[in-house]
Amino acid sequence: MTNQRNVVSFLSRLGAVSVLTVGLVGGVATAPALAQRPAPPTVASALGYVALGDSFTAGQGAPPYVTDGTACLRSKRASYPTFAAFVSAYRLTSNRACSGASTADVPAQLLGVSPGTTLVTLTVGGIDAGSNIVLAACASDPTNVVCLGAIDNSVAQLGLLAPKLVGAYTAVATALPQAKIAVLSYPRQFKPGFSPLGDVLNRATDALNTVIAGSVAAMATPRIRFVDASQEFAGHGIGSRVAYFALDPLNPLAPANFHPNALGNSLGYTRALANDAVLRRP
Repeated sequence: MTNQRNVVSFLSRLGAVSVLTVGLVGGVATAPALAQRPAPPTVASALGYVALGDSFTAGQGAPPYVTDGTACLRSKRASYPTFAAFVSAYRLTSNRACSGASTADVPAQLLGVSPGTTLVTLTVGGIDAGSNIVLAACASDPTNVVCLGAIDNSVAQLGLLAPKLVGAYTAVATALPQAKIAVLSYPRQFKPGFSPLGDVLNRATDALNTVIAGSVAAMATPRIRFVDASQEFAGHGIGSRVAYFALDPLNPLAPANFHPNALGNSLGYTRALANDAVLRRP
């Protein structure tokens, strides 16, 4: 119980500026994907695999990061695309995902990707939905009027998100006509009941995933599928004995905070891809 109170107190002390900097879903708001350098072209492969989207695919929760002159915070060794390639026949030709990326950034991530690519995985939509704004507004008191208003505004933004998601998925499917495309969910970051703020943000994550799943269904093609990782992450939110998310109480501004760590990327996301047969040879 003491540890619970300490972490809840820590989350409350982050404040609007700190929390907005750290972000919760989709990456660090101060590191927009548009600032990244163009990635080098990928080489065609019989089972070529490219990863796209935001910080959850970049592997921001599992440092150290690739030193490539960008602010994308791509994990050197422990992103879920790295693990997925390690346990399957697919060869990861490029991880284009970037911290802070929104749906509008996905087309630029496709530049130089081989049209012969056979697998794409991505997470995107969190930044579009304003999840980081909700966290900033709710950090001090999840029951206050400001927090409730931010949640209402976020729900309204979700009504505008579906067309953006469909546009991003369409761009990927058009550019990579031979690829199967796996759109992963955002897992709940907190153990249910661990803190009032965590419960609020878990509900917001659930609502976001509902829109993502519906947008994938609207594409009406078996080539694009929604991969729900909630089962694989269940019981491993922040506050659990074995958490699948990074959180450094001594460094509230650590870039890795609130993102899947190496365990989350391997036993969470990669296992979800395997369980849904995404990693099977075509």
